[in-house]
Amino acid sequence: MTKCEKCGQDTSKGYDCEHTKFEEYCKECYTELHYYITELKNNE
Repeated sequence: MTKCEKCGQDTSKGYDCEHTKFEEYCKECYTELHYYITELKNNE
């Protein structure tokens, strides 16, 4: 089981990309991060 680097919860599936610096995030934290990134781009 993987542990989320942001919130510390155990997760069965970790998500990572260049935005997380390739650290494993749980689905909720990963979705929240990408939602935030999308909102920043839309407000520019």
